[in-house]
Amino acid sequence: MSTVFSIIIPHHNIPGLLRRCLDSVPRRDDTEVLVVDDGSDAACQRELEHVAADYPWVRFIMCKECKGGGVARNVGIEQAKGRYLVFADADDFFNVCMNDVMNDYRNSSYDTIYLKANSVDSVTYETAGRADHLNRYIEAFLSGKDPEGKALRYLFGEPWARIVSSRLVNDNQIRFDEIKVHNDTTFAYLTGYYSKNIHIDTREAYCVTVRSKSVSQQVSHERAYIRMRVFGKAESFLAERGIGVRPVEHYHQLLSLLAHGEFRVFVKCVRILRGESCGYYSILTGMCQALKATVINKL
Repeated sequence: MSTVFSIIIPHHNIPGLLRRCLDSVPRRDDTEVLVVDDGSDAACQRELEHVAADYPWVRFIMCKECKGGGVARNVGIEQAKGRYLVFADADDFFNVCMNDVMNDYRNSSYDTIYLKANSVDSVTYETAGRADHLNRYIEAFLSGKDPEGKALRYLFGEPWARIVSSRLVNDNQIRFDEIKVHNDTTFAYLTGYYSKNIHIDTREAYCVTVRSKSVSQQVSHERAYIRMRVFGKAESFLAERGIGVRPVEHYHQLLSLLAHGEFRVFVKCVRILRGESCGYYSILTGMCQALKATVINKL
């Protein structure tokens, strides 16, 4: 049987959670599962040998160095054989309806299929809110408030809870940014832009977890600078094409920097953003005036 789905899972130093993720993956003749280990520590690699032995139907690809999830996902894309790509994080898992979802779309011709998701704490399984934005975007599309699905296409920046045509990805040379954070943002809006035929499925087929040590929970000045470059680039792409939507996460971070007196970091972030984005410097000026900030004079 030909391979329809390639499920790509980057992994780094969480073999126990990886087991949970793999336990949730539907076992199917039309599906391959690729775990790309992003240079885990020696002790974790030894544990991965046991994981590989327990899941012989999974293909493990070992990267010698830790270069981030973007690199790991790109390695998976290069080696994937399926008509569709499905991405999962090793600390998340699929819900039981994922098998039915795959049955329904194994013969489809959609470019991208967006799925609803739910979210829980990785330890306590208490309900969390990491999928709320995705579900809001889907409801806006279905209700007619966003008839073109612009929020889904351009503002939903995570790779999970979607099924993407590998042809679309490869024909347009779409890859993940090979950076420490927000490596998925560019991939998400580019697949949204090039997808001419999208579909929505309201089943919550994916569960994204909240975990204190995950990459998404880490904060640093370096990560703030990376965010400005990534989202500034996104702004430029969308503005140049007249898309009419704009990501705002980096503006929220700028406000937070000002509120916490991180003026030097704010100045550097604005300089980065000015170099990447298209004509939105006036928004930054207005933000500073609203907060009665004087730091803008240092630019």
